Formats: sequence, C-alpha cells, structure tokens
Amino acid sequence: MFSDWLKEGFLLAGQLDWQAAFYLFWPLFLFDLPRFTLSTLAVGLTWALVRRPPAPSRREVPVSVLLVGHNEGSRLPAAVRTLRRQTQENIQIVVIDDGSTDDMSSVARRLKRQGLIDDYRSTDLRGGKAAALNLGFSLCKHDVLVSCDIDTSFDDDAIERIVARLLSDDEIGAVSGNIAARNVDDNLITRFQAIEYLDNISLGRQFLDQMDWLMIVSGAFGAFRREAVERVGGWDVGPGDDSNLTIKLRRAGWKVGFAEDAWCLTNVPDSDLGVIRQRMRWDRSLIRNRFRKFRSVFSPTSKQFRWRDIFASVNALFFNVLLPFSWLLYLPYVVIFFPHLLVPLVLFLWAVYTTMSAFTFFTCALVAPRRGMHRLWIYIPGYSVYVSFFLRFIRIAACFTELAFRSSYKDSFYPEKVRRSVQQW
Repeated sequence: MFSDWLKEGFLLAGQLDWQAAFYLFWPLFLFDLPRFTLSTLAVGLTWALVRRPPAPSRREVPVSVLLVGHNEGSRLPAAVRTLRRQTQENIQIVVIDDGSTDDMSSVARRLKRQGLIDDYRSTDLRGGKAAALNLGFSLCKHDVLVSCDIDTSFDDDAIERIVARLLSDDEIGAVSGNIAARNVDDNLITRFQAIEYLDNISLGRQFLDQMDWLMIVSGAFGAFRREAVERVGGWDVGPGDDSNLTIKLRRAGWKVGFAEDAWCLTNVPDSDLGVIRQRMRWDRSLIRNRFRKFRSVFSPTSKQFRWRDIFASVNALFFNVLLPFSWLLYLPYVVIFFPHLLVPLVLFLWAVYTTMSAFTFFTCALVAPRRGMHRLWIYIPGYSVYVSFFLRFIRIAACFTELAFRSSYKDSFYPEKVRRSVQQW
C-alpha cells in the first residue's frame, strides 16, 4: 500500500507542467526549496571555489571563560577538565552558581581550592541566566571572553580556533562556535537532533556568516570582545538572551561570525517532551526578540538602520515563521481541492524532503566534517518527517502562543520574580 501511494505520487508529479506543479506544491517552491537547496549550494560552492583560509592562531592571547549554571554540580568537573586541556595558553575560568539547590557550590569551591578554576561566585537566590552572566562578566579580567554552558565539552583546540576567528577582523564583536550532539546514540530522537545540528548549525550558520546575516551566538559556546559587550550593556533579562545580545551587537555596528572548526558537544533532549519544551522556548524568543523588541530594525529612520539587519531579520522571519504557517493553509487547500490525492501528495513531499535532507547532509560532511557523522545517513528518511512535520508544528504552536498570549513571559526558565519585573515587548 505504501509503495503504491508513493508510486502514484511520483506518477502524478511527473505528469505536471511547471505551472501545475507550482499550483500543487507552492509551499515547496516558495519556502522549502530556497531554504534547503540554495543555501546548501552556496556553502558547497564557496567551500569548493573560494575556501576561506584558517584564521591565524592567537593562542598566546589571554582569554576569560565564563561558566554559568543552575544545579550543575554533577557536570561542572567535566566542563572544567575539558577547558584545562585546551591549547589556548592563558585561560581564566570563572564559574557562577545561579542559586543552585544541589551540590554545585561545594563542587565549585573544591575545584577552586585545587586551582582548576580561577574565580567563583554563588548567588543566594536564583536570578536567571542573564543576571549570572553579567555578574560573571564583571569578574572576567581579559579582553576576550568565551561564554559556555556547563553541560558542554570541547575539542582540545576549540577555544584557540574560536578566538582566532574573533580576532581575525577588528570589526567582529562576537563569534558563534560549532555545536554537535554528545548523546547522539541515546535513541532515535537524539539522532534526529544530531542531524539537525549539522544541518542548521554546522552548515546553516556558515551560510548566514557568508551573507553577514548571522543573528545568534549560542549561549552554549560563543566568543566576545569585552569592548563590544560593554558597549551594548551586557545581557538583557529574558528567554533568548543569546540572540538578544547578538542583535544588540549587530545594531551597534559589530559583525558576528561563525567558527565552523571550533567544536563543542552538548547533550540534546532525549525525549519528545524535552524537545517540545526546548523548542517552544527557542521559537517564542524568535517572536519576542526579532518581531517585537527589535522591530526598529525595519525602521529606515532609526540611527542604527542597516540593510544587512533588514535582510537577516526578513530571512529569519520568512523561513521560521511564514514557512511553518504556510502549512496551515496548504493542508486544508489539499484536503479541499485534492482530497483523493492527499496521501500520495504527502508521500511524494516526504520523498522530496528526504532527498533535500540527504543533499544537505552530505554537503555538510564535506564542509564541516565530524568524526562519526557518516553513521547518521540511514536516519535521513525519518529525519525529514521530524523536521517537516514534528518541528514545524511545534514552531507553529510556539509562534501562535507568543503572538497571542506572550507566553515567553510565563516561561519557568527564569524565576517568577524576574519575569514579573522585566519590560514586556
């Protein structure tokens, strides 16, 4: 039955002219083909024809590494050990405990006595990640800052490579590192996320970097110039604090780069519910920051008006908001006008998305290779369902609840007292 429906879908598509194909598959032509194919081609051709030489090493430059966490006592020693193995020669490690209720405080004090961390502070009450980052920033001594999540680990040259990229251009104020899934083999959902990280981060951010459209330096692993962070007033309170700071830096005139060869590993959610919670928070921040808080990006009368920010914001909103919502129109459209073709059409689209995902995956294997990633290719057919349906409808729900109810201000990621005190955009 499955093969018959799939065959019927291909036979139908093969009989269509271009006008009829567009009429039947308009979301594919308007949204998904540009998103998947054109950006992948751009990165692949750039890699093949005008490959950027590695930035010269600046391993002698002193660097402050800031680790902020809440109830991360079990993970902190491993994070510190991986930082102490770095090839960067002079690293100051600052740890901030954001009101933890586990043993993080005692673990951090022990590491400080052992000389493995240089400075440590603990807040009696949880104030949220942004407040902890600002506190930690005040303790950082050096002009280059690397901010990391405590549950991350690093290749031994990760700090050296991200710092080299940051200092390769005086106009760069921040650089995002590359991120891969550490717990890739836990189950099917972690394998899908591992492919997604390769697609959206390892390859996707290379494209955004090339276009000067990169608008997020991940909180998991990013490098900053002290001057740049000070100029924009540090981190603002609220979910999406990483994209918030990045947009402020761009608005202040700084460039934002990506270091595809600076790798960190992080644990991704290992359950459907964990993915849903994480993505609801991330996608609500897109509306909160890009659409509301920084809407002045679109104002030509603003003193900070820049066309590059217009294009970057339009790109983000087009593919992350309009694309998912287009399916709310497309599915009823197919049900109403082509009800007898619903199953063959959906299976044909699945086959197309699987092909595009495979193209992106193998391009990523060339431009940002990672040991062991080749084992994931067998999961691409399922991954296309995960991205095209599961994540798409999470994003629709997140955007709708944020537009209608400002749900990000009820997110328990930040303490209630902090949520009540912040300005609502």
